[in-house]
Amino acid sequence: MNKAVQLLIAWDAFEEKHPNSNLDDFCRFFLSQNKQPQPAGVQSRGLLLKTLGRITSAFSLYHKAAMNKTNLPSPDLFYFLNGLAFLGEVRKTELINYLLMEYTTGMEAITRLQKEHLIQERADERDGRAKLISLTEKGRKTLADCYEYASKASEMVLGDLDEDSIQLCIHLLKSIEEKHSKLAVELKNKDFDDMYTQVCQADKE
Repeated sequence: MNKAVQLLIAWDAFEEKHPNSNLDDFCRFFLSQNKQPQPAGVQSRGLLLKTLGRITSAFSLYHKAAMNKTNLPSPDLFYFLNGLAFLGEVRKTELINYLLMEYTTGMEAITRLQKEHLIQERADERDGRAKLISLTEKGRKTLADCYEYASKASEMVLGDLDEDSIQLCIHLLKSIEEKHSKLAVELKNKDFDDMYTQVCQADKE
């Protein structure tokens, strides 16, 4: 088959799977393909998750060490401050769900941040039974310090990738991230079999 025809077929297949992509996205994807035989099905999914998991584990190690250089009482509390910076003033459960945390673990972290005066709460004017939480000035200053070290940790992991490669990874994984950020909150207290059924059903819709 003519190489130009092969290229057009590959482009058509990519565009069908990624309708919002442009030519630059396809070129990055095409050039990134390994010419070696690729594992298929369950094996390839397992390899991808292993790759992502080990990258995440390495980053977690570096990130924890980086946060120990800040004034945070615990490295994991960075994610709560960062989440509040993104969400703004929200209910405690909204922040916990955004972080895909268990309720008890999330509430313990929020209580600790309040004791350290890194976040504050007030009554929700629309619902007197609810409380809204937000960053304090101390929390914002602490987070700014954390960002400096978090940036160094991310550089350690992704510093070898050029911007085009990073954008391609974001593009390919964004829809998966959005889908499971929503589903994980809805399903986190259910039995695995129920989780599996509902996720697979969502794939068919």
